[in-house]
Amino acid sequence: MLANAVFVATLIFLALGFWLTREIQFLTPWRSLILHSYLKSIALYCALLFANLLGLAIWIERKFFLRDTGRKLKHFDQEIHSGHSELSEEIAAQFGEE
Repeated sequence: MLANAVFVATLIFLALGFWLTREIQFLTPWRSLILHSYLKSIALYCALLFANLLGLAIWIERKFFLRDTGRKLKHFDQEIHSGHSELSEEIAAQFGEE
C-alpha cells in the first residue's frame, strides 16, 4: 500500500511541477537569482507538498480500497475454523489448532 501511495504522490508531484514550470516561464531570466536566494524555502515547500500528497494518497487508499477488510478477514477466519475451506487443513497443520 505504501509503494502505491508513493507512486501516486510522485506522479501528482511531477505533474504539478511540469505544469508550474510552464506557467512561470517569464521568470527564466532571473532563475539563478531566485534559486540562489530561495532554494531552501523552495525545497522545504516541495518536501511538505510531497508529504501532504503522500498522506492524501494513503488516506484515499485506506478509505476506498481497504473498506471491508475486517469483515472479509472475519469471514475467512470463520471458514478456516469451520473446516469448509480448502486451505483449512493446510493452515491448521502449519499453525496448529487454537
